[in-house]
Amino acid sequence: MMQKQKKEWTGPRVVKVFFLVVLVGIVLFCFLLFLTIKTKSTSLVKKEPYSQVLNKPLTFLRDVYLIDYEYRMKDDYPLLMLDPHHPSFRSYVDAFKADPPQGIYVAKIPAGQHVVFSNAVMYTNGVSGSSTPCLFGEINFQGTVYKVSYHWGDQSISRNFDHIPESWSFPMAPWQSKLDMKYYKLPTAQWW
Repeated sequence: MMQKQKKEWTGPRVVKVFFLVVLVGIVLFCFLLFLTIKTKSTSLVKKEPYSQVLNKPLTFLRDVYLIDYEYRMKDDYPLLMLDPHHPSFRSYVDAFKADPPQGIYVAKIPAGQHVVFSNAVMYTNGVSGSSTPCLFGEINFQGTVYKVSYHWGDQSISRNFDHIPESWSFPMAPWQSKLDMKYYKLPTAQWW
């Protein structure tokens, strides 16, 4: 019966094993870094107040503006919907004045028209950890279908730091006649 001979650890073999271990370590580190910094998302379809506005026509009580903004949440919904009551309206207007502009004005949709949102998603940035809830839907106006996203929801930093789960409030949307003063609990976006 023959016995297996153990291979000797020669200099070149040690170097090969060392480089293989280093290579596996680098690949593993890059993978973990990617998981850490990538934007994560989770569905808000069954969460209030999103569940109350999805899949039904909502009539605008005020004019809204459609912007082709450089930084999109979803490529298949290229337009950002804003109205002057939106908390970020002023910052988006300032972004158009940048050189080069970060977006272009596409259309003004007058009050009385409708939007139908079909999806709601929470996006959490992997670097900053900040979350942005978004509605996605369509506006059919004068024979053109506009696919839009609408950022709706603001987190109270003080309530969040105090570990109060109901830390999300909602500014008055273009289809609302009064402000909702209630705070809501929303999930944070998950890795997968």
